[in-house]
Amino acid sequence: MRMLALDWGTVRIGGAVSDPEGKFSFPLEKFIDSKNALAEIKQIISDLGVEKVLIGLPKGLAGQDTASTQSAEVFIALLKSQLVQPVEILDERFSSVAAGKTLASQGLSEKSQRDMKDNIAAQLMLQQYLDKKL
Repeated sequence: MRMLALDWGTVRIGGAVSDPEGKFSFPLEKFIDSKNALAEIKQIISDLGVEKVLIGLPKGLAGQDTASTQSAEVFIALLKSQLVQPVEILDERFSSVAAGKTLASQGLSEKSQRDMKDNIAAQLMLQQYLDKKL
């Protein structure tokens, strides 16, 4: 089953997809613009044959709601109402930190990291989800 994982943000949304067998994850080539998010996500789902959508819910380190949690929940409700594919919520704590460390270890500049970080965070979330399912 091909899945799409989303790392939600107010400006941009990181994305990653799995292979059709649901074993490996790959970051999208570009981030999703939050202003056109629903249309872009629907297009990705259609183009790639996505059967399930996973989205990270931003929480604080102790699991508490943050300033971003409520707006993410509104977006998640929109996705659930507009998509026929099931939408599952994931814990996204530490995904951006792990993505930053991964990119920094490759010697990428801060600008390059910024452009890729959200998609890598989504990929790490998705791969962790896939690994638990195997």
